[in-house]
Amino acid sequence: MLLSKEEIKAQVRGLWRTCFPKDSEDFLDIYFEDRYSDDVTVTVRENARVVAATQVLPFRFNFAGSAMPVGYISGLCTDPEYRKKGYAGKILHDAHRKLFAEGGVLSLLIPGDEKLREFYQGEQNGAYWTSTHQLTVDVAPPAEFKPDLRIDVMPEYEWGRDLWIYYNTFGGRHAFEIKHNEDSFFAAIQTHDLEDGLVLVARKRGKILGFCLVVKEGKPLKSGKPSTKNFRGHIRFMLTTDERIMHQLQYRAMELLEVKDLVMTGGAPCKGFKTSRPYVMARVINVEKFLTHVARIHTGLQLHIGVQNDLHIPENNGYYLIENGKVRITDAVPPSIVTPGGLAALFLGSQPVFTPMMLDV
Repeated sequence: MLLSKEEIKAQVRGLWRTCFPKDSEDFLDIYFEDRYSDDVTVTVRENARVVAATQVLPFRFNFAGSAMPVGYISGLCTDPEYRKKGYAGKILHDAHRKLFAEGGVLSLLIPGDEKLREFYQGEQNGAYWTSTHQLTVDVAPPAEFKPDLRIDVMPEYEWGRDLWIYYNTFGGRHAFEIKHNEDSFFAAIQTHDLEDGLVLVARKRGKILGFCLVVKEGKPLKSGKPSTKNFRGHIRFMLTTDERIMHQLQYRAMELLEVKDLVMTGGAPCKGFKTSRPYVMARVINVEKFLTHVARIHTGLQLHIGVQNDLHIPENNGYYLIENGKVRITDAVPPSIVTPGGLAALFLGSQPVFTPMMLDV
């Protein structure tokens, strides 16, 4: 029995509800309106029933100034009645083949816990490696900072296209950063709003000078008495080109949330920061294209490396040589051989990679 696109969508949404019961119907409305589509969805079906599914969401990744097409594995889930049959591995295999056929270079995902992180490291599940860490640091405007009264910094609850235009103009410029399209940008804003977060926008005569997504975190005292000690403001994302506007956004966030402590989350290298935590996992989808990007930005690089144990895209397995800005396949055995996840981590693990607003908060 063939299923229509609408029937598949309804079943995938029902499966999501079963597997992720903490997600609200409001969130599902946003996701299945703005992010879901038949084109990005991979399913496993038995007897006209969707028993496993995921979405491969397309993003542009700024890889040291080189635009790289990547796919983000989202909402991977299997019906509890059909688990331990290898369906999750099959879904990942099909998702990787789809991404490879569409010209994708990298695959990214964010595991929900450490058990899942170990699952994705398995070669039969894609051989992902943790390539991105997340660092939360204390931030605050300087003690002597005085807000510019000509700048209006206010929470906004209806977001016009000018907010998207500002992000599209100035966002995604970090050397290693995910860039959202319009649908994923507004889906992230709406999801933040669902969690009682504020969208603070700095304007001068109506013109946007910067914005941030901030939320109040913490728990009240057991006595029920009001206190600022148990709360903090958490800036999930900030964008501005002016340091003074950054400080003014911080100042206003602390004022509106009535907190004395403010933190901000961003990307960090995998090593060297004690307070960083494992975050995004990655694997290379097309090794030759990935190394071509590397050779393009590191023109003097000489590298002889091999890739093995790519069970999903065996075309990647082989020996590669980078020299004189070019990549070629060679029969000579290299001194270093890695998995597709290891190759991603080799080039991303030492970089502060930014993957903001990924709907995983």
